[in-house]
Amino acid sequence: MNTILTPARLGAAACGRVQPSHNLFFLKAFAMLILFGMVAFGQNGASLTGAIRDPQGRPVKQAQVRLFEQGTGALHTAVSQGDGRYSFERLAAAAYLIEVEMAQFRTATASLTVAAGARTVHDVTLELAGVNQSVLVTAAGAPQQLDEIAKAANTISGDEIQNRNEYSLGEILRNTPGMLITNGGGPGQLTTIRLRGLRADATGVLVDGLRLRDTTTISADSSSLFSALNFIAADRVEVMRGSGSSLYGTNAVGGVVNVVTQQGGGPLHGQLQTEGGNLGFYRARGTLSGGAFRDRLKYTAGLSHLNVIQGVDGNDPWRSTGGQGFLRYDFTPTMNLSARLWGTDDFVMTNVGPSTTGIPTANFPSTGIIPAQILSPLNVALVNSGGQPDYTGANLIPGRDDPDSRRSLGFLSSAFVFRHALTPRVNWQASYQRVHTDRIFENGPGGGGFQPATSNFTLYRGDIDTAELRGTAQLTPWMSVTGGYEFERENYLDRQENNLAAPRTVSTRTQITQNMNTGYFATQMGLLGRKLQISLSGRAQQFSLSRPEFQFAGVATNYERTPLSAPPRALTGDAAVAYLLNRTNTKLRAHFGNAYRAPGLYERFGGGFSANPVTGIVGFTAYGDPRLAPDRYNSLDAGVDQYLFSSKIRLSATWFYTRMVTVSAFDSSGVIRVATDPYGRSSGYINGSGGVSRGFELGFEARPMRTLTFSGSYAYTRANLDRDLSVAGIWRVLGVPRQTATLVATKQWTRRLDTTVDIYGQSSYLTPFFAGVRTRAFELPGFSKTDLVANYRLHQGEKSLTRVYVKVDNLFAQRYYQNGWLAARANFVVGLGFGF
Repeated sequence: MNTILTPARLGAAACGRVQPSHNLFFLKAFAMLILFGMVAFGQNGASLTGAIRDPQGRPVKQAQVRLFEQGTGALHTAVSQGDGRYSFERLAAAAYLIEVEMAQFRTATASLTVAAGARTVHDVTLELAGVNQSVLVTAAGAPQQLDEIAKAANTISGDEIQNRNEYSLGEILRNTPGMLITNGGGPGQLTTIRLRGLRADATGVLVDGLRLRDTTTISADSSSLFSALNFIAADRVEVMRGSGSSLYGTNAVGGVVNVVTQQGGGPLHGQLQTEGGNLGFYRARGTLSGGAFRDRLKYTAGLSHLNVIQGVDGNDPWRSTGGQGFLRYDFTPTMNLSARLWGTDDFVMTNVGPSTTGIPTANFPSTGIIPAQILSPLNVALVNSGGQPDYTGANLIPGRDDPDSRRSLGFLSSAFVFRHALTPRVNWQASYQRVHTDRIFENGPGGGGFQPATSNFTLYRGDIDTAELRGTAQLTPWMSVTGGYEFERENYLDRQENNLAAPRTVSTRTQITQNMNTGYFATQMGLLGRKLQISLSGRAQQFSLSRPEFQFAGVATNYERTPLSAPPRALTGDAAVAYLLNRTNTKLRAHFGNAYRAPGLYERFGGGFSANPVTGIVGFTAYGDPRLAPDRYNSLDAGVDQYLFSSKIRLSATWFYTRMVTVSAFDSSGVIRVATDPYGRSSGYINGSGGVSRGFELGFEARPMRTLTFSGSYAYTRANLDRDLSVAGIWRVLGVPRQTATLVATKQWTRRLDTTVDIYGQSSYLTPFFAGVRTRAFELPGFSKTDLVANYRLHQGEKSLTRVYVKVDNLFAQRYYQNGWLAARANFVVGLGFGF
């Protein structure tokens, strides 16, 4: 139906949320599961105690001790006391993994079993040198020691994040092998992640193992949120590379990133941090963690505020205020309920994208790839001021200032998880998560390039509710099986208003609800004395679509008059195997799986409007295709991990091959024709071509002595498409450099002073721009940058620490561009940190 949108209706649309009955249904069902589980209330539990010592047998105090319950994944934390002893009380009888971490010692891990009603003793001796061991939960959806993981995986610890003084998730991940981070113009601007040459929507993002994505983005992934995912109260970040859809569903194609929240416990402790520098940059962050009621209640709360007044071009203000928290209550040793929140409120001034508008046609070669010659900053300033720039030798104008274009973003991810161990071998859990997002775009007539005649407005609002029930059984000492069911509801609202006077007014409102039902299983086997590790998993996902609601004024919609259907079901499977050669300290591994990405609701029903700057005629164009099928991928990787020199060095090498069976794409090449398209489109989203991405990843970690650590990576990626949809004659995947390399070195010079050097480099790559009369491929040069961080401890007591630090990004002031966006040259921050 076509209805007139009155101001009252527009206000209701802007404030519309998911119907309360949906929330009540989920919460009531979740409460009933908890009440069912609490029938077993009242067990006393077991305990674990031990001592942490150095190689000379001396006690190590203030060591961080983490205890992972292998069945439920529940985490317990403790700190060693002055005599080196630690203890955990009221534990469930189960198998556990223990991880002990202390500065200037090698992180140690071990497996152990706690018997019912018993007091188990486990002492740990820390080594001075050697690369860290760690426990990861992402690779198999359950805790595993790093050496038993059959997939390519790594972790970025909280200590490394502090040593490098990173505030954004993108920069935290930059040194991961095979990962490409792209930023569009400085702090707060659009940031994307790509793994193994695949698209940005082919990487899943998790928070504590639960999917984080925005249903209103084009691809229904996390790309719209990535610039707002800042470091607040995370314990670590885990990365699994390779197919992950059978474990984590849509988007987990090239791999997954899992942000693990600090879970508190133990005596009250926390951090305060404040820093400022050029670009008008200021950041303040604080966390508070602890436990109560004999540690039955564990909590963490964190707040962060970032404010950038100037940015890269002097007019890119960005403000981001966020909070992150975790709360868990242990009803009994075998039963607990946890809650987690992460939210942010962001505002940023955005810019005009890179373009060739105004550049003489003679500056572009008539054929072939165009080597990018970017207009100088002096001439860009002339373009911005309306002057006459000198285009001699230039063929690309970089991203530049837009004085009245802005974006507001708010998201809140909330989750509740109830865990219950029925026996030491059988457990189950129920979880509920909601991800709410609001994105508002406003743009006025100011700035260069095409601009609207008056200020326009676009609102995207979405909610994703996910309820999950799963159980795990340890069938034998060497085999565990997990099975579960997941229900997910997506609610999408898209409202656009061009704010032009009648009769050119165009207002659109689209609201869609889609449900997904999923069943899955996973099994983990450790054979031949746990030297042979096998992981298997599978997932079946079914979609159902409610009839969308369209309210358009000033333009018609073609979606109402054509039959609509849900996407076809998605079936995925995954297998990984690893074999440990103990004599040579070698691990061989292989991983195969197929993955999918469900099409976004915008890709299926989205559209946009524009005004002809000459005639003023307003037209609305449908871009979506309701018939889109999921993107499908097949992938294989194989690798080796090798320890050398008494585990002081760890080397890894991985070969990967990913077949893109079919991938959706935006097409404006003429494949879509108005006369034959059922939605009257001339351009839009289609199930496009497939392709292949293959290459290899190398990584190393070294800790030759307790005061010196190194890590680095190198990746070679060759990605090509089956069809030249983006640029005629170009089959290479655009925006992906063939080579990337990283190196990080941390040195403890004295008891008070340490420094970290962080180097990143990449080779040249291709990116598309419209030039002359068609889209052409431009080759942008590679670049390298070096960051330096220095920490000085003003005071270091037994339970408190005060430090000052300085960080210089792009130390050598390299001028470089990412996809045509100018990056910041040398910039610095100076800060003060306090821990207790």
